[in-house]
Amino acid sequence: MEVSPEASTAARLRALAALAALKVLSRAAWGRLRFKSLRVLVPKGCFAPVFVSTSMLSDAAAALVKGGLVVEVGAGCGSLALSLARSRGVEVVGTDVDLRCLKASLANAKLNGLDALYHPVACAEASCLRSGAFDYALANPPYLPLDQRFSLSACGGANLEVYRRILADAARALREGGLLLFTASTLTGRVKGALPLAERWAFFDRVRAYAWRKPSGSSPSRPRGRCAAGSPA
Repeated sequence: MEVSPEASTAARLRALAALAALKVLSRAAWGRLRFKSLRVLVPKGCFAPVFVSTSMLSDAAAALVKGGLVVEVGAGCGSLALSLARSRGVEVVGTDVDLRCLKASLANAKLNGLDALYHPVACAEASCLRSGAFDYALANPPYLPLDQRFSLSACGGANLEVYRRILADAARALREGGLLLFTASTLTGRVKGALPLAERWAFFDRVRAYAWRKPSGSSPSRPRGRCAAGSPA
């Protein structure tokens, strides 16, 4: 799987326009919200489940996940992980570096009676989880090809270095034959080696959900960090 950023000036301008629109919506999207059949509390500054990427990835995961153990890399307030736990009855480990959002995800799990199936872990990407431990991995990463100083939750780096690091670590955590489900945008750039599942219009782009299956014979590497909380992984 390869992801190459769109380097043209026109694409960068469209990405900046999309970011401006996302920031306007994000300022109003917090507090007590609904996502699918869930009630979720979203603190200010945490990514809210009001964007097409979250709902589209949730639909794809509900259709494809058949059981086993799931990790969501960058779980935030837990909307995606918890909707999957409810719809498929699977255990989900959610990682994030933002402790405020991660604590909200645990509160949301308890609010919806899903705390037995959801396990929040504080670490960068999936760095503290064992290689080859999961049957499925979900990632709704910041996919705009812009420097993260513009927005941590929306920008995946000027060369998509953050975006690609998230996907690479999610893939490392998968067992052989495991499935990675993730999102990208027409503004992200070119995605090769992954199967497009769905596409929806957003503000200035089209958002897509993709699936990538980890091939046999992949060489796992050791975790690169430490957990701030325990998990079954």
